[in-house]
Amino acid sequence: MAKVSDKMNELMITAYVKACNAWDNFTESERGDTNFISILIILGIVVAVATVFMGFKDQIVTKVSTAISNFISTL
Repeated sequence: MAKVSDKMNELMITAYVKACNAWDNFTESERGDTNFISILIILGIVVAVATVFMGFKDQIVTKVSTAISNFISTL
């Protein structure tokens, strides 16, 4: 009888440890958080670059058109 009791105790301890590990993994898992933060950082950079281009769009367009005109006229 002692062998059956020991085996049952082993099975119960194993089940308890597995359940505790599963619960810890569930409560402490951070999957996806790093991707979310990197997306926010990239979005912030894009907004900053867009703001700079909006502020200097006339100057940028003028310089690009001049460069294209000069290139075409040299052909």
